[in-house]
Amino acid sequence: MLAKRLIFAVSFLVLAFSTTALAQSADVSFVAAAPFVSDSNANVLVICPGPTCPLAPNKIVTSHEVFLEGTVAVRTLNLKAASLHLEVPFAGLPSQKLTLSSSPSTVIGHMSSVFITPSFRLKVAPGAPIAPWISFGGGWARYSAASGPTTNKGALQYGGGLDFRVVSHLGLRFEVRDFVTGSPNFPTTILFNTPTQGGLNRHNVLAGGGAVFSF
Repeated sequence: MLAKRLIFAVSFLVLAFSTTALAQSADVSFVAAAPFVSDSNANVLVICPGPTCPLAPNKIVTSHEVFLEGTVAVRTLNLKAASLHLEVPFAGLPSQKLTLSSSPSTVIGHMSSVFITPSFRLKVAPGAPIAPWISFGGGWARYSAASGPTTNKGALQYGGGLDFRVVSHLGLRFEVRDFVTGSPNFPTTILFNTPTQGGLNRHNVLAGGGAVFSF
């Protein structure tokens, strides 16, 4: 289901940029790999015989699952030695298990994540067989807990990678991106209380590779 949504979203973005793409170079990439998500601090209720129970600090650990990412980009400036592109990465993680670090067997729920972050990409030596690039931008993140709350957050995106030319319109891309957001609303249980962090503290580092099509 997520793969179909990803393909649909990227296709929609390609159509949205089609007018500009007719006059300027564009590319579309599809990447897959494993995410690395930072732990989140939280308080956990301690079972006790009294009417009130203390809170104990703990961490919520997110499992490493497969993520899918599609990116559409349009070149806005070409200086031969470097080029500037407007890109829109769309990344999705179907389901990640959430556990407490002090008790790995205690699963508090599952969560899916979606990130859409319009960005600028600066590519060095765009016409070379191997072209490095960096990206920076921001947008929107959506965290959806299974049988639980949904959270919309602002997202900051930064990263970089290498594009390898294979044939005229086909290449390989290896990249690392970090989507940084605030803490989502995690699913609650009788043992779990609210997170204790604020600001941009949740790092969703996505490192992977895939194909890039240029036209």
